[in-house]
Amino acid sequence: MSGETAEKPKYVGYGYHGGGRKKGSGTGRKYKTFSFSCSPEEYEQIKQRIEESGLKPSHFFVKKCLE
Repeated sequence: MSGETAEKPKYVGYGYHGGGRKKGSGTGRKYKTFSFSCSPEEYEQIKQRIEESGLKPSHFFVKKCLE
């Protein structure tokens, strides 16, 4: 052996804060987020409607808001 040690590649997975792909990486799309509050009863009704729609929650809300 020549005494040289191979450098270990830096870990870039999901095992630590900030690891993995960045939000929207590779798509070129930019997104905005928001939140809202509701009662537990309203939450259950909303959850049921989302399930019935077959859409992802974010797509459901965007569609409803833009109708």
